[in-house]
Amino acid sequence: MLNLINIRKELHKIPELGFEEFKTQKYILQLLKKMDGIKIHTFDFTGILIEYLHGNGEYKLFRADMDGLPIIEDTNCGFDSEHKGKMHACGHDMHMTILIGLIEKIVNSNLNENLLFLFQPAEEGKGGARRILDTGIFDKFEISEAYALHVNGGLETGKISSKAGIFFANTQEIEVVFKGRSAHVAFADKGINALTAGTEFYLEIENEIHKKFPTGKQVICSFGKMSAGVVMNAIPAECKLEGTFRAFTSENHEILKTLIEQVKERIAKKHKIEAEIIYKAYYKEVVNNEMLFDKLKLIANEMHIKVEEANKVFTGEDFGFFTEKYNGLLFWLGAGNENDNANLHSPKFLPDEKVIDLGVEIFFKLI
Repeated sequence: MLNLINIRKELHKIPELGFEEFKTQKYILQLLKKMDGIKIHTFDFTGILIEYLHGNGEYKLFRADMDGLPIIEDTNCGFDSEHKGKMHACGHDMHMTILIGLIEKIVNSNLNENLLFLFQPAEEGKGGARRILDTGIFDKFEISEAYALHVNGGLETGKISSKAGIFFANTQEIEVVFKGRSAHVAFADKGINALTAGTEFYLEIENEIHKKFPTGKQVICSFGKMSAGVVMNAIPAECKLEGTFRAFTSENHEILKTLIEQVKERIAKKHKIEAEIIYKAYYKEVVNNEMLFDKLKLIANEMHIKVEEANKVFTGEDFGFFTEKYNGLLFWLGAGNENDNANLHSPKFLPDEKVIDLGVEIFFKLI
């Protein structure tokens, strides 16, 4: 049998960013090629689809994400990242390991089922799910159910948290750029200050959203990065704001998008400045199928695992593109421990490896 703990450590050492998971793909393929009874599909980009055709009828799909994050690791775990400035700070090393363990267990059990296993690249903001779906590879399979899990360091090890219906929000990353004209501060009237326009936009957005959604907790719009100018004594010719807006429904997403556009246009007109919004990564909301959630609760009860009814969250996850297309289920799997392994996307994030075998077993029973 495979040493899953060791596999997790080896994957943790080689985090790679979206669509750059070449070492990760090679490592996984070396393991999978030793297994019988599976068919391996690859793409013209990173990613692996495993087909297990040993039954009749529809397929069940299980997905794990592959990519790391541009974060400098600070865990001192003994198997730290060997790729400077990159880290598996979101648990994708755990997700891949669990899927590898599931495939091995199914092959060894010789199940009479039709199953698909996807190692998906570029979950962290580069549109991996959509690109995989756009290849059309899944069109030749009748898929009845799709599953994914996400480890959670803030949840007690072994505990499950999920809900039926909308679970994760839809998310849109954006850049808002104002382009004015530079001038020396001594002759400021000859320039058009892009920073003034950008700052006013930043301050006005929150006020406008509050007026449109007075009860709160329906949408968010946040800009975490703002840059302008090149020297301290010149009017900035450009100001760029980078952020994200999120909603739980497509309708509210469109309302929010329109509102942001309107504020941008109003500010641009007021300051006689050029402005544009650049739309970047987008995720659909994750919507869990009620019957699959009930199925998960029954399995957890049989395994004596605690299940917590989750609240919907503004977290983004491109598994939403799968739950839009298929009956799907995403759930948190608690991987907290006594050493305070920190939150997702933290340089100190280190989920409890004890849940690897548990994740394999839960997935296996969902078949």
